[in-house]
Amino acid sequence: MGKTKPKRKMESQPAPAPASSQRGYRFLNPYNFVRTLEVRHPHAAPLLGRYAPPPHDRYVGLTGRIRCCLTATTPIFVSDSEGIKEETVNSKVHRHYRFFRDPNGNVAIPGTSLRGAVRSIFEAVTNSCFAHFAGEKRLSYHLLPEDALRLVPARVRKIDEDWKLELLPGTTSIDPQKRPAGYQYAAWVPVYKPLRASGTIAQAPGTPYAQRQRLSLQGFAHGEQCQALIEPMKHPRRNFKFWNVVHLAKAGQPLPSPIGKQRQVTGYLCLTNQNIENKHDERLFFTDKNLPLVELPVEVRQKYEELIADYQERHSDAVRKRQHPDQPQGGEPAFSRFILERTGRNEAKLRDGDLVYAMLEHASGGYRVKFIVPVSVPRVGFERKIGDLLHPYELAKCEDYDRLCPACRTFGWVWGDDPEQQRPELSKPTAYAGRVIFSHARLTHNAGTFDATLAILSTPKPTTYRFYLRPRNGKPQDGLCDQQVDYDNPGQILRGRKVYRHHGDRLHLQEYQSVNGNKSDQNRTVHGVQKAGSRFEFTVEFENLAPVELGALLWSLRLEKWHHRIGYAKPLGFGSARIEVLSVSILNPEVRYASLSDTADGWIDRTDQMDVWINDFKRAMAARYGAAFDQLANIRDLKALLADTPPLPVHYPRPTRQPQAQGKQYEWFVGNKRGGQNPGPRLALPLADDDQAGLPLIDKDGNVTE
Repeated sequence: MGKTKPKRKMESQPAPAPASSQRGYRFLNPYNFVRTLEVRHPHAAPLLGRYAPPPHDRYVGLTGRIRCCLTATTPIFVSDSEGIKEETVNSKVHRHYRFFRDPNGNVAIPGTSLRGAVRSIFEAVTNSCFAHFAGEKRLSYHLLPEDALRLVPARVRKIDEDWKLELLPGTTSIDPQKRPAGYQYAAWVPVYKPLRASGTIAQAPGTPYAQRQRLSLQGFAHGEQCQALIEPMKHPRRNFKFWNVVHLAKAGQPLPSPIGKQRQVTGYLCLTNQNIENKHDERLFFTDKNLPLVELPVEVRQKYEELIADYQERHSDAVRKRQHPDQPQGGEPAFSRFILERTGRNEAKLRDGDLVYAMLEHASGGYRVKFIVPVSVPRVGFERKIGDLLHPYELAKCEDYDRLCPACRTFGWVWGDDPEQQRPELSKPTAYAGRVIFSHARLTHNAGTFDATLAILSTPKPTTYRFYLRPRNGKPQDGLCDQQVDYDNPGQILRGRKVYRHHGDRLHLQEYQSVNGNKSDQNRTVHGVQKAGSRFEFTVEFENLAPVELGALLWSLRLEKWHHRIGYAKPLGFGSARIEVLSVSILNPEVRYASLSDTADGWIDRTDQMDVWINDFKRAMAARYGAAFDQLANIRDLKALLADTPPLPVHYPRPTRQPQAQGKQYEWFVGNKRGGQNPGPRLALPLADDDQAGLPLIDKDGNVTE
């Protein structure tokens, strides 16, 4: 796998002092992870492993109902899909949501929300499979600038059934190990007025570079072959040479005669839109050399298509919100052309004539393609897929009806979620109905409500490897360079199951309210938020559970009086709740169906048996995983995240103590991972069970600010 991995530099600077030794303001990240377990005794407690589920057409286990009370311990909000209102603010649509209503119009928590919250705890405590897990997805990272300079412009050619690359390095000879020794490979086509003023032009206004004339691309298309008049140019600040396009013409149309050092070339326009604030040029791919075509392997093509899909997924929400995403809007740049193109599964994502950049390496008699990318400073896919980092690998999603994990047997299972996955034989079942049913939770005590315009919620960023990955052996370490902690390092594994921390008394108005009440299409206003102290009641009906399964379900409901996380805005502190089991009733089917009496219904109160079932489950976990239940890593992590009010403020990393209206929280991550001669702290998220000292504030330059 590692053979095609682009080489990234291993920096040798000493690691900074541990974060815990630095004083000042500290905070806790709003999420951490619950670790997975390795089976120590596979023959112990087999029902906690993969097993065939019981039938639904007869009684073979414990069947009954559990009556519960849920008490909000922080504000809680569960959105309704109806009653959504829209407001236009600064030409953007801001949405208002109300609390969920049941069919009778009463405030309630939907059974699906309860089921999802309890299932997530059940999965974590029983060490069940990762039921919703994009194991086949390949994430990407930004290629280092010094590596990006080695990329060679190229054009994809499909000749019969063979895929090739036509290399277009301009006037410079290719050395895959180095940046261009002469002129940049692609010519520059001055087109745009930068959205952010050019520092180069401001510092060198009288240079030929600053006086270049912008060209109109009206009537020209991406990938189109055209004629160009180019002239040599030197960058006044960065001291490299490139070819500047002076005139463009359609193929076959005349150009002015070259003057001085100008020359005429034929090439292909590579247009990616004005996709960064300081962009001023597009590119022209051309060559004055007669280079042989290079083989384009199927693996390289597949990874390119995965990369394009990753780009599109990252930006899909933002693209939908823009009326003209191919053009700048205010101070925001346009989206790249390749992000906006369709990539349906049934259409060719890589086509004959596509323009790409290629990372090459020497091979006998020529070059070998390591990977191709759509832009000159690109993201590049990791070699390893997410599923390759799952540990233990046996926790991958259940695929065999006869070997379902505890959560899939209890809450239900559907085979496969990838249309390209090979389907099993028609004789094999591909779904199993769950054996638990959650009712809506009806409001029984209203502690009051309020409305709030919420802060912008971040989207998951799994390429933040210092937060999402950990060493297979030992604990996360600070000060390591990217290559030591990323997805392609064989010593790294996924941290576990993501859980949002209970904020408790640390819940603060400034963390969940929008700065200055700002409204946009990126945040929302919620109405009817239930205050802490509001109570709801619901029931859970179950069928054919083994005692150890019922014990696991009861533990997942009661959760040692820790806090479930339900509903919206959990990273901001909303959604903590305690569940109390009020009663457990077991059905005696023989009595129920053998009598015609209205009073002999066969239901028996077994509330006093709860602790027996729970203790049976705890002993089974200890036997299978080789440690006392309370000492298992997953239980320690759950307790650390959900038990008590944390010792420090809780919020996403940012450079300042107060949230910023400009939304520059990302600068913390830029500064933390900073490389080069003055590296950032490169702090890793501690394990949940160890996360007490918190993290410092860090600015974009890698400095701890307080």
